[in-house]
Amino acid sequence: MKRVVSILFVLLSLCAQSQTKSNPTSAIRGTVVDQQSQFPLPGVNIILLNQETTVGTTTDIDGNFRLENVPVGRQAIQVSYIGYEPQVLNNLLVSSGKDLEVNISLSESIINLEGAEIVADDNKAATINEMSTVSARTISIEEAQRYSGSLLDPARMAQNYAGVSSASDDRNDIIIRGNSPTGVLWRMEGIDIPSPNHFGTLGTTGGPVSMLNINNLANSDFLTSAFAPEYGNALAGVFDLRLRNGNKDKFEFLGQIGFNGLELGAEGPLGIGNKSSFIVNYRYSTLGIFQALGIDFGTGDAVPEYQDLTFKMDIPTRKLGRFGLFGVGGISFVEFKASDSEETNLFSNDAEDSQFESTTGWVGLSHQYFIGENTQTKLVLATSFAGVDGWIDSLSTIDGDPHRVFGLKTAQGKYSGNFSVNHKFNARHTVKAGVIFDRYDFVLEDSVLWQADEFFYRSDFHDQADLLQSYISWQSRVGQLTTVTAGVHSLHFLFNNTNAFEPRLGVKFNVAPDQYINLGAGLHSQLQPIPVYFRQHRLPDGSTELRNNNLGFNKSAHLVLGYDNMITPQFRIKSEVYYQYLYDIAVDNDSSSFSMLNSGVDFGIPSNSDLVNEGTGYNYGLEFTAERFFHQGWYGLVTVSLFTSRYAGSDGIERNTAFNGNYVTNVLAGKEWSVGKRALLGVDTKFTYAGGRRYTPIDLEASALAGQEVRPDNLAFSEQYNPYLRWDLKLSFRFNGKSISQQWALDLRNVTGHRNIFIQQYNARNNTIQNRYQIGFFPVVLWNIYF
Repeated sequence: MKRVVSILFVLLSLCAQSQTKSNPTSAIRGTVVDQQSQFPLPGVNIILLNQETTVGTTTDIDGNFRLENVPVGRQAIQVSYIGYEPQVLNNLLVSSGKDLEVNISLSESIINLEGAEIVADDNKAATINEMSTVSARTISIEEAQRYSGSLLDPARMAQNYAGVSSASDDRNDIIIRGNSPTGVLWRMEGIDIPSPNHFGTLGTTGGPVSMLNINNLANSDFLTSAFAPEYGNALAGVFDLRLRNGNKDKFEFLGQIGFNGLELGAEGPLGIGNKSSFIVNYRYSTLGIFQALGIDFGTGDAVPEYQDLTFKMDIPTRKLGRFGLFGVGGISFVEFKASDSEETNLFSNDAEDSQFESTTGWVGLSHQYFIGENTQTKLVLATSFAGVDGWIDSLSTIDGDPHRVFGLKTAQGKYSGNFSVNHKFNARHTVKAGVIFDRYDFVLEDSVLWQADEFFYRSDFHDQADLLQSYISWQSRVGQLTTVTAGVHSLHFLFNNTNAFEPRLGVKFNVAPDQYINLGAGLHSQLQPIPVYFRQHRLPDGSTELRNNNLGFNKSAHLVLGYDNMITPQFRIKSEVYYQYLYDIAVDNDSSSFSMLNSGVDFGIPSNSDLVNEGTGYNYGLEFTAERFFHQGWYGLVTVSLFTSRYAGSDGIERNTAFNGNYVTNVLAGKEWSVGKRALLGVDTKFTYAGGRRYTPIDLEASALAGQEVRPDNLAFSEQYNPYLRWDLKLSFRFNGKSISQQWALDLRNVTGHRNIFIQQYNARNNTIQNRYQIGFFPVVLWNIYF
């Protein structure tokens, strides 16, 4: 810590010595559109606030603006347009070497403003998707970069919010209101995508390292219940991601090194027309460097390797609409050699060697076209791929020599199309409808050692399956005080002709100035993970058959009531109470505790081969948020979640789900100091206290007789680990040169080194039960440069 303080003093000294009469400036650029129709608004006034002289600009015919000569540091702008509700955007962080992109949606006023005093509002509680009225929040990219312990990962950032918890430190799974993380839908640029994580497996939604590059993302929406009608095939929540456009005016470059890798990025004009742009970023893993420095990140002697690429091209035209091309791709590899190492790790058993390789990616082409000013059509065509190869060798033999016990090869390609039409009738009424089509093309090979040298193929298929979704939603602004969003979503799985019909309703009441009551209700359905449909069931005579191929959707009914109060423009309190009833859940045909509601508790998906849609479950809870938005150099966030998550398998016994931690508390705060006119010094901290994970105890005597871990089915999730506790602290320093900006940050995760238990495992080599603990004190260094 003394070295850290010394470095900071050196940086401050350099900053003080570099102050000149000519302070650096940059630019704020962006687009202003109508919130309901998304049509660009020309002639919008953009004014830079808190300046000695008036600095401003207006949007061009395409809604674009560029505000030049903006001093670096925290700035504010006012956006106003005749007939629309004005906005003020505060605390925009302007840096040299890089333009700040700000995209703005203005809502048309439903009252006559002539002669009225116009008061601009900074609505930080609003979402990007105006159809989302409850249990929704916009994820700010600046917040993701600021929050301590988030590792520049949007999923880990979301774990700070009410109703959300994590499975463990080593993965970024999102557990929402006690639901399985497999119930989360990831969407990017309008297309549903596979798990955007390195080392992910087919059917799961989390992983140890995110493929999402924060430098490419724009602000995005995160929904935790009763989602808008356009979202389907999800039970727990939705992460609706958007990629930002590159700078269409000039070239910019980025260099960065941190936990997510060594990164190089570039953006600028594309040269097709005068307003097209590109942005591309590439990362390569740096965990080998961290390990050489003696930092333990939970993999023992193994060094995970990964790399990823993210890009987007934006090509607007005058008559043919707007075209876009985007993509994300990543590969990852790791090998654990327990036979050659005495080190323990969180990802494999001490009695096993294993190897794991994954490839994930997607690429899409989008086209946006306006028919007049009030009707927008959008078509997105995309293809994605998620593949995994892996094996496990057991060391639990007399001589300790490895022998193969498991092999896996899965590959899922998907061809997707999403066509939507959005029509704004007037300031009060907007309708959106669409169709989503996904064709799954997959190879599933999954074998386990059955007896002696005989392997049983749990899955051995190459097949296709189609999913068709459609929706329509209508939003009405009833006077000034009430907004109603109603609609339906339908799903049809052509593989086995199963269907789901889902009505949705959201209501927002303005009960007093800046105070709202929110109500949301709806039905939601989700497919089983694709490999589950093709699990082969072994019969007593050794033959196999498919019994899961006629499974229907898992289903859930959501009901949410919320209260939101912007006490001041900078301070907000919010509370929500909810109930979710889950039904038609896949459970074992024979009597057991198994339920798909517990899938995602480990790295893979269940291998059960004889399932029926007869399970149930429920979640209910109360959430509270108190948030002080960043203002006058500091922010604060407190979230408290109290919840219960229960289920019943085919044995009819009600139990805790694997994710029923019962409570989560987060406290975050941060302070920023200006150092001269060129630099910023920041301190951010986070404290988390949560209920421990549920688990099924190990029967040591039965495990010794079987030579492998045995957990009694009748005791499923009957025990709970000790409460989870972690304190993170982050120090950062940002310096602006004339045309270059740099940032240094040190993120100290789990400062106290508190030992949070990760899992109990049976070690067949010495017949003991071992506690494995989550990652201890873990310092992460970040440096980046923009020029």
